[in-house]
Amino acid sequence: MKKKLFLLIMSSLSFGSCSKKITPIDSISIRYNNHLYLNVNVKDKIHGNFIFDTGWNGVSLDSLFCNKNGLDYKTKDIKISGIGNSTRTAKLITDTIHFKFSEKEDRFSTSTAMLDLKSMVGKTIDGIAGIQTFAQKPYMIDYVSQKIIFINSVKGYESVNAQFEDYKIYLPLSIILKNGKKIQGKFMLDTGSDQTILNSNFFMSDGIHNATDKKKFFAKGGVGGDSNGYFLPVVAADLGKFKLKKLIMTVSTDTLGALANPNYMGIIGNDLLDDFNIIFDHQKEKIWLKPNKNFNRNKNKLFRSISFFDTGEKWIIAGIVENSEAYRKGIRMNDQIIEVNNVPVEKIDLDKFVEDLKANDSLHLRIKREDKKIELKLKLNVFIKS
Repeated sequence: MKKKLFLLIMSSLSFGSCSKKITPIDSISIRYNNHLYLNVNVKDKIHGNFIFDTGWNGVSLDSLFCNKNGLDYKTKDIKISGIGNSTRTAKLITDTIHFKFSEKEDRFSTSTAMLDLKSMVGKTIDGIAGIQTFAQKPYMIDYVSQKIIFINSVKGYESVNAQFEDYKIYLPLSIILKNGKKIQGKFMLDTGSDQTILNSNFFMSDGIHNATDKKKFFAKGGVGGDSNGYFLPVVAADLGKFKLKKLIMTVSTDTLGALANPNYMGIIGNDLLDDFNIIFDHQKEKIWLKPNKNFNRNKNKLFRSISFFDTGEKWIIAGIVENSEAYRKGIRMNDQIIEVNNVPVEKIDLDKFVEDLKANDSLHLRIKREDKKIELKLKLNVFIKS
């Protein structure tokens, strides 16, 4: 997810010796589809889908979710920024709010941001749970079984040199370009992003700006507004002792926001993180990794040159690759997709639709652009190779 955003705690748990078997203490089910979704009850009775986002500092609520459920709070205006080229006005809720992630996982937030998340991410998001949500005891994110598991051992896992600073986690990452050069340093661990992205400070690096196989993209941003850049094939990326091969990286060209920050190299998103089971111990400021069954499987959907988000009545074009088949046929940012293959989009499950797409699939789209109706036919051709 493109953005950036903030609980009282339960008793902390002592971490067992590395010689012990990993023993789950309790777990929370999640839904993983590029983002980690938590099932949350607000005030014990109002159900919501919250993205678990380690790149955000606390808790945020969607304004429409609040209005729909009669959640009326005292607020004041604040400015927030994140990934993207602008800032955004939000409401800071000063009332204390009770959240429940499971029967045993109660939380309270006394500083909660409220903003229009659905207009940035789509109809499925009701809130964001930030980095401190589970910071009081060790836990493991299992992308395959789709669980957050509280544990008491790290046997079989490899430690990574992590830095915990100002409610952020940084990991060392080394990216090997096709010309053999390396870009290496600290990257922010961001489960709210579906992509690993190099900050714009590195766009002019030899091997990036003069690469002939990079592909420019335009993307609808989140809290920080639109965020653009390039897709770039790279030879490998080293995360700790693990080497991930034949990847497509993203290089930002943002001039403001989190991806123009010179204090770190970029962000590590779920496209790399979901190759691992990841253990977090915020109290000891440590991270451990273990490859899962997705490790080094080429998961790049290299034909998905367009991305959508679902408002319920229409799909909005939220990203497009320049000079892809879709772009050449005339699709542009913020186009409203009304029908796909003669089926109204409100009758289509977007997540399943996107997951089932295959290279060279044909799409017949009916589009609304301002006061015009447009029909386009295209094939989802591979636009870049890893």
